[in-house]
Amino acid sequence: MSVLAGHAHLAGTLLPKGFFLALGLVFLAALAADRGAARLRLPVGAALLLVGLGLQGPLLAVMHVSARHAETVDRVSLALLIFYAGLGTDLRRIRGMVGVGLRLGGLALLIQVAVAAALLQGLAGAVPLAAIWLTAVCLTAQDTGSLEDQLEVLKHRLDARLAHLQQFATALSIVGSLLVFGFLVGVLQVRGHSSHLELHAAGASPMPDQLLSVGRHLLAGVLAGSLVGALASRLVDGLVRSERQLLLVVIALAFVAFGLGQAVGGGGLLAVFCAGVWLSNGRFRLRRFDQHALHHVMHPFNTAAEYCLLLLLGLSVQPAALLQVLPLGLLLALLLPLVRWIGVRLALPDARFSATDRWRLACCSLPGAVSLGLALSLEGELGQLPGVAPEQAENLGASLLALIFVVVLANLLLQRLLALRWLPHAAAQPDEQASRS
Repeated sequence: MSVLAGHAHLAGTLLPKGFFLALGLVFLAALAADRGAARLRLPVGAALLLVGLGLQGPLLAVMHVSARHAETVDRVSLALLIFYAGLGTDLRRIRGMVGVGLRLGGLALLIQVAVAAALLQGLAGAVPLAAIWLTAVCLTAQDTGSLEDQLEVLKHRLDARLAHLQQFATALSIVGSLLVFGFLVGVLQVRGHSSHLELHAAGASPMPDQLLSVGRHLLAGVLAGSLVGALASRLVDGLVRSERQLLLVVIALAFVAFGLGQAVGGGGLLAVFCAGVWLSNGRFRLRRFDQHALHHVMHPFNTAAEYCLLLLLGLSVQPAALLQVLPLGLLLALLLPLVRWIGVRLALPDARFSATDRWRLACCSLPGAVSLGLALSLEGELGQLPGVAPEQAENLGASLLALIFVVVLANLLLQRLLALRWLPHAAAQPDEQASRS
């Protein structure tokens, strides 16, 4: 990363000097921004992006983080976000709508990536096509943190049925974005490089080889995650006596799932998602250890992971590059809600969903920390893409990173305005009507 450089280690550790001092100050600043954003009814993600950008000068003077450190934070944060997304997937609440969720999380994502890539190619034709496709994946990736924030705002405008469906679709979309990103990198790259997503072999491979690689990755992730998840309820029942121990067991299971997935075929991120889904839908001897308890104990880790990715992008983006891409970024931010609506409309043609329902679902499909995690990965992959000379990769990476920063920041603010201004209140559900009467 262009703004991060390696320096001497802190005595007795493998961490750079000033790391702990800066880390503490950063998280205090992030919590202050969170509180301020809540008071102003602004998206927390937008506030954290601005905090990271504003702290670049003073923070980087005392906290010198190498690209390898940043990549490690990126990988761990993505794994925690995906595990939390799995824990939030309650299949019992969307019975009869699993197929709809699969279409929203899969087909709609592919449509949105294709439309976003076409827009980027038309608006920024000088960017190599391979970089455009990867950038489109970054811009269309969804995030559970942004979704929860949006659902809180729309609690009187989105009925429970759509809310649960959107949570399931968002979780699938996160995994789908990672798979599509890794698949495209494997197909497009012309020089050997090992992405931290580890979905592709070194060097460009023919399409059949890449499809086999994706198949092995999926199989490894599903098998490893399902194995850990199938044993999870017995381990929780046998080992946990308090909520504090529940947290330790859940974290340990996430680590085991990720490590096992990596060991058997590189499917660590998919494995943690599958393990999270099994845990969320499992049955435990002690009823207090249900999906809500699992969600509750993991929420602080998910928040920390989101904070890390949001702040890391703010610290990584170059202010000069922001000014260059600002007009294009604002234009894309205005067009992305339409891109998301097109994906939802084409993926859900059935009459069960009204035009307002589709618009509600599109308004909840927000970018966030996952987009930023992929953006940080994109910067490291550019030098291996066709049409990108190694000496041009750094400047292009800075520009694309700044573009994604502008689009995500503007889109978080714009989407809140769209949702509050144009979404009607949802009709009361039968149980709500009964309670009111």
